[in-house]
Amino acid sequence: MKIIRSLESIQNEFPNGSSLTLGNFDGIHVGHQTLLLRTVEKAKELGIPSVVVTYFPNPSVVLGKKPNFKYLSSEKEKENLIRGFGIDYLLVLDFTLELSKMSAEDFLENIVIKALHAKHIVIGYNHFFGAERRGDFALLESNKFKYGYAVELREAVLKKDSKISSSLIRGFLDKGEMEEAKILLGRNYHITGIVVEGAKRGRSIGFPTANLKVPGDKLLPSVGVYACFVKFDGKDHKGMVNIGFNPTFDGLGLHVEVNIFGFDGNLYGKEIELEMVKKIRDEQKFDGIDALKVQLTIDKETSLRILQF
Repeated sequence: MKIIRSLESIQNEFPNGSSLTLGNFDGIHVGHQTLLLRTVEKAKELGIPSVVVTYFPNPSVVLGKKPNFKYLSSEKEKENLIRGFGIDYLLVLDFTLELSKMSAEDFLENIVIKALHAKHIVIGYNHFFGAERRGDFALLESNKFKYGYAVELREAVLKKDSKISSSLIRGFLDKGEMEEAKILLGRNYHITGIVVEGAKRGRSIGFPTANLKVPGDKLLPSVGVYACFVKFDGKDHKGMVNIGFNPTFDGLGLHVEVNIFGFDGNLYGKEIELEMVKKIRDEQKFDGIDALKVQLTIDKETSLRILQF
């Protein structure tokens, strides 16, 4: 997959046209997957490249609607997920105030038609583009003969009578309901970070942990202890991770600390990926180190049972 970050860098990439889809694609949930699969299907049918058009930063951040917006997927995670569907090109538009003021008609003509030569467009029921969110399926439909493309609308994917959306997934993560989030994402929720030095208290009680520095704009599940898979150096390991404030100790600052079962090496500076499987319990304050060690032993046994499946 070729990643394009500016329209200026597109030079005769699409002489025969493209099959494309538009969207924010935060998290690449099951609803998004239907858009991506259909875009690839039409591209193969028409013998043209498949293209995804998305934005960064999220428009709500730039427009000041959600200045503290948290992403379900980092840009790297999103790129890898989209690549996995066989998309040929990913165009990441730099979302600026200037772009937010571009009319839907200008967006369609200058980006979708002149730059990408769209021959087939797939759009979700809840995606809008252009100033005042005026660009939608109806606008695309009304211009299809003028520009010579076909367009199709993908309706919402339902789960238990609810529309699958990033907002719904965020709600499950806020409650630590990882299994519900997995159903909507089509995979376990992932957290990636760099291992940094911590207080090294875990090592002293027989549960050494890797202290993760996670990007500040990454959405974390609710505070608590989770069973997880841990991936680094191309290998998968089992473990448990605490997301919380360490109330038994100083209780200061939010930490993401993972105990990797059967591993006691040096991971400082490495990027590791957590695949969150299930919440075991809420974070709690213990009367002392011995009580904490007893609970951690129970947590490890519980995690191993969960991760067997």
